[in-house]
Amino acid sequence: MVPHDDPFTRRTFLRRAGGTAVALLGGSLWPAAADAKKKPKKRKPKPKPKPKPPIDHLVISCQENRSFDHYFGYAPQVQALGYGPPSGYSQPDAGGAPHTPFEFTQLSTPQPNQNWQASHAQLDGGKMDGFFQSAQAYNGDGTTALGYYTAKELPFYYSLLDNSALCANYFCSVAGPTWPNRFYLMSGTSGGITTNGKWGYGIFDSGGWPIILDLLEAAGVSWKIYYIGFDDVAKGDSDNVAVFWSRWAHDPRTTATKQDYLDDCAAGRLPAVSWIIPSYSMQFDEHPPADVSVGMGFQQEVITALRNSPLWDKSAFLLTYDEHGGFFDHVVPPTIDAYGLGVRVPMWVVSPHAKKGPMLSAKPADHTSTLKLIERLHGLPTLASKNRQFDASTPTGIDFETGGAPAPPRDGLSSLSDLFDLFEL
Repeated sequence: MVPHDDPFTRRTFLRRAGGTAVALLGGSLWPAAADAKKKPKKRKPKPKPKPKPPIDHLVISCQENRSFDHYFGYAPQVQALGYGPPSGYSQPDAGGAPHTPFEFTQLSTPQPNQNWQASHAQLDGGKMDGFFQSAQAYNGDGTTALGYYTAKELPFYYSLLDNSALCANYFCSVAGPTWPNRFYLMSGTSGGITTNGKWGYGIFDSGGWPIILDLLEAAGVSWKIYYIGFDDVAKGDSDNVAVFWSRWAHDPRTTATKQDYLDDCAAGRLPAVSWIIPSYSMQFDEHPPADVSVGMGFQQEVITALRNSPLWDKSAFLLTYDEHGGFFDHVVPPTIDAYGLGVRVPMWVVSPHAKKGPMLSAKPADHTSTLKLIERLHGLPTLASKNRQFDASTPTGIDFETGGAPAPPRDGLSSLSDLFDLFEL
């Protein structure tokens, strides 16, 4: 993650219009005497509440900068279902010559570009053909965007295919870099911010821009953030974006350690909702050029701790990636609003109640889907119903610009998945 890596924003304005259907119930047309003789109508049974998985403890861990095809597109199980790149898939260079993906055997590789401009060049209006050219322009070698991994390099992750759900239509929220996507992970919106150019303790007003912690706190639902590594927030190294909001800037629940997590798992005292923020500086987050086996080993440790916990039978662990990091993917992201969705990234649901193997959610999913899952599990209102700050205008995170397209929280959208269909109910 490099602060100020994308100095541009889209200045597109959205307008939404909606109608409200109103049903008017008038009095009976029957005379009173007729009503007395009339048999009472049978009431329709109340609809049964939607089932929910028995998840009392949800843990969400968000790694860095890996696309779906880059990590799992060539897994045999993924290929068999048609969720990976098709036969003959390639990316053109500037002259139109095709370049095919190849297996990365090295565990540490360069970082392709993933800022707002580069990501949109890679999408190329839905053609999905700009990955090689973007990487070539950024670091002189387009092949850095076309490498993929297999079970040889990622044995633990590939072992999850036997016992966990891999969502094949989960996308990052913004076609752009880290922090805007992590703002969606915590608040369902980036507030119009499309760059890594705005960070620091308490820079956002919690009153006008609520996040999921505000909803949990109001409902009395326990939560904690396990902040691994204590990267420097002031220097812009930290992915613990919850502390960017004034209400939570110095709350001790935002700075639990890895040892706290391991102890809480072993003692059976995990809160209802937890987030794990892996260290960037310690290379636990898989951000290139980090050794991918280091981040995988970290995830194996924290997932195994939950599996061995007395809470496992009522727990779920969600593992995803904030954005694609410039690595290739062949699936065109659905258009939700002016900001996304972005490129497809992996999402694992690890739980005794999870379905098994690669699968599609009935609706496309993004980081907001984790919020919808939390809201449904705990009967919370949506952030969209609480956040009025972005209905008309938004900040952009750029000092010399104002305005931006409206970006209300997406958890009010029925078009996005809440991930429930990835569980056995």
